[in-house]
Amino acid sequence: MSEDIRSPEIEILPPEKPGWGRKFIIGSVAVAVAAGAGAYAFASNDDWGGRHKLMRGFMEYKLDQMLSEAGASDDQKSRLKTIVTTTIDEVRPDREARKAMRDEIIKLIESPTIDRNAIEALRAKQMAQFEERSKAIAKAVADAAEILTPEQRKKLVEEMKEFGPHGRW
Repeated sequence: MSEDIRSPEIEILPPEKPGWGRKFIIGSVAVAVAAGAGAYAFASNDDWGGRHKLMRGFMEYKLDQMLSEAGASDDQKSRLKTIVTTTIDEVRPDREARKAMRDEIIKLIESPTIDRNAIEALRAKQMAQFEERSKAIAKAVADAAEILTPEQRKKLVEEMKEFGPHGRW
């Protein structure tokens, strides 16, 4: 008695393409993360031999270029640049604060015994600071979006797509 054991046929469907809503959310999160990383990297207090001034200048140039291509007026550009520069100044970590955190990490690592509670406290402190900077960035994104018309935002999003892994950048 031989039984014919076959697995049921499984229909394999192609993966669904994400809708525009999902793409918009992912894009918004990416913009917020990029803004935070850019604010941290480009506007830190250390001069890096003058490089941060060059990078900040490029960032301002690129912002102006993107806003021009989106059809922003001079007034809109001015207001948006104010939001961007204010937010960068607000979220950038202070050089002394970064140095103090680094020293604290070194102290914890060099200790003869590992204090897990102190490590966790440092992690929690850093996450709280990150949360505050993240909120400031999210507020700036919303404030900036309200300055532009829906058509300008659409053009700006199209321009921002150029920054992705398959775009110019």
